[in-house]
Amino acid sequence: MKNKWLYFFSVLLMPAAVLADNGNVEAWLQKMHHAAHMSNYTGTFVYQQDSQMSLMRIIHAATKDGEHERLVSLDDVGREVIRTKGSVTCILPDSKSVVVEKGRPEQQFPPAFPMKIESLQSYYKFELMKQETVAERTAQKIVISPKDQYRYGHNLWVDSETGLLLKTHLIDENGNLLEQFMFTEIEFMDNVPEKLLKPRITGDTYTWHEAKKPDVDIDAERDGGKWMVRSLPAGFRSDMKRHHNMPNQKEVQHLVFTDGLASVSIFIEKHQPSMPNLVGASSMGAVNAFGKLVKTHHVTAVGEVPRATVQMISESVSYQAK
Repeated sequence: MKNKWLYFFSVLLMPAAVLADNGNVEAWLQKMHHAAHMSNYTGTFVYQQDSQMSLMRIIHAATKDGEHERLVSLDDVGREVIRTKGSVTCILPDSKSVVVEKGRPEQQFPPAFPMKIESLQSYYKFELMKQETVAERTAQKIVISPKDQYRYGHNLWVDSETGLLLKTHLIDENGNLLEQFMFTEIEFMDNVPEKLLKPRITGDTYTWHEAKKPDVDIDAERDGGKWMVRSLPAGFRSDMKRHHNMPNQKEVQHLVFTDGLASVSIFIEKHQPSMPNLVGASSMGAVNAFGKLVKTHHVTAVGEVPRATVQMISESVSYQAK
């Protein structure tokens, strides 16, 4: 009997992550992914980066013809973002303009995470923690901890009933909170009324701008040579190559490298002495950047990763002539 009570108390004192079955992490991530695309809901969330905080309302509907989503800023002039059928429409009342872009937005709310973790386990540790309460709902906490200094950590709170991501913390390499996303209230629906997905303005008196779709998956060669990235943190691989033609007719080459969770963009453009270009390091919240000159071009690495990551990648970019 004595041994039985010793065992009982030792279990109570064990860390929450040890009590959890880590094999279920992938199942939770898959449930979260499904909920992000298949749930009907409306809610209010807070997005905080450093000392800056934004309050937004989101309406999301999953219908037979795809996903429809509307984001409304509640703490400025009422900017809105409408996402539907592969297009993103940004309504900017302060400048009386509407910008339409094709393709997937760079930032999603709630944030997206991979469903498979086998290839990530060499670089991150995944743990299930005790359940907590977020927006008056029970949520399963998941902790994703990096195994080196080249990536950030993530704390996730997933709605136990529906699987929707209710809250996230982005943690830097020193354990500090960089940014957070959190629902303050949320309502799930069987069907979302169509009127909730409509913008507040018609845009008839606004100036419309449609962004050109970039060329995708092209060779990174110009003038018979090739841009090379010689040093990447373990696990990072090439994910995308694009060329953008900017409004000033300047061509920008865009490369993306990812480990499956974190990603870094590299922008390569012709150097113009009259234009301000970043040389060295810069940061804004969780985003770090590092720029340098390579002969006649300017190279900038940017990503939601530690400074050491963008610096390593940027400094390794070179041009190999044929």
